[in-house]
Amino acid sequence: MPVKDRIVTWWIKNIIIPQQEIIDKPGFVITSFSGPSQKTYLRDVFFAEKLFELIENLIIQHYGEQGKKTLYSAGKKFAYLYASLSDFPTIKDHSKKAVADFAYLFVRYCEGVFAKQAKHEIDIDQKIFTISFQDYVICRHNGYGFIMTDGGCAGTWAYLMQDKSLEGTQLECEGRGKQNCYVLCASPEKIKERTNNFFCETNLLDLKFEKSYKTLNEVRQTTYAQNSLRTLIDANFFDFRSGILSYKGNRFLGSESHILYILEQEISKLNGGEKVLFDACFEYGSLLQKIYGHADYKKFIMDFFPALGFGDISVSSSGMLHIVLKYYPWTTFSEQSKFIIIRGIMSGFVSSIFEKKVDFNNFDIDVGSYLTLTIKV
Repeated sequence: MPVKDRIVTWWIKNIIIPQQEIIDKPGFVITSFSGPSQKTYLRDVFFAEKLFELIENLIIQHYGEQGKKTLYSAGKKFAYLYASLSDFPTIKDHSKKAVADFAYLFVRYCEGVFAKQAKHEIDIDQKIFTISFQDYVICRHNGYGFIMTDGGCAGTWAYLMQDKSLEGTQLECEGRGKQNCYVLCASPEKIKERTNNFFCETNLLDLKFEKSYKTLNEVRQTTYAQNSLRTLIDANFFDFRSGILSYKGNRFLGSESHILYILEQEISKLNGGEKVLFDACFEYGSLLQKIYGHADYKKFIMDFFPALGFGDISVSSSGMLHIVLKYYPWTTFSEQSKFIIIRGIMSGFVSSIFEKKVDFNNFDIDVGSYLTLTIKV
């Protein structure tokens, strides 16, 4: 990596990210990596890399090419919305140099938190963006990466260029035996010069940062959650080094919380998709319990998930077993959601403890000045 890139990556990882990321509040993770015209306030959550791997593996196993297209659509829609919400500079409102400079810094940011190394090239006139990753999340293991690699890169580039027709495809992937993951983002016509193996998704939502989003996700004092992510890093419960967060050797990645809802929305369009998504999350929850290795499930749930940004959580086994997630991340999609991902994870975790199937099939939500989600068996 060139010396300049190493210096800039170090600067973003050690100076910019710590200043723009709130991780010392139990129940909340807040970031504000945003464009130049306004400071945003984004509600983040941390997910296990393994969770995304299982979701992609199971969806593709059940639905083949249709499943790949669905995962790609979810990734592109999320990335486009995230860029919009973050007020990233676009070619319509800024100079070519300003967009190119921002893309450089954003690549360095991704290099700092999602990969060991990243190299990119931009041709703004041709609307072509290529990026090469080393040790990039998810696809390095399963060889897919349709959510965060193909779709994620495509959605971000489409927003910067203000052209929803721009797509992305991974021409090479570490998970498929190559040295690096190499992504091409361009018009379908340009991509066809290299490969016909890509998907198209142009139904993208432009969502601007609004006061209601900030108000409903405002950091509040927690009752049950006592430990922030910072507290658990300092206690060596989580490991954090070189920009990578992990738990017992399992890597986690931070993402703005719309990913929870968009993944659910897109996968639910598949015939039986809700169940397959639930099963993938159930499998991860069961695996997480085995990684944890202890039986005190209430304490773990009330420590672990709040630190990752899922709100103030209480677990009650008196009467009907239920989990209350106060201050759960809110988006405009919350009131239509079935909260499949978190219900699946919790079901798998608790089932592994009790050694019998326990499904949190029921839920209630209350949206006042914040979102409270209650899941029940």
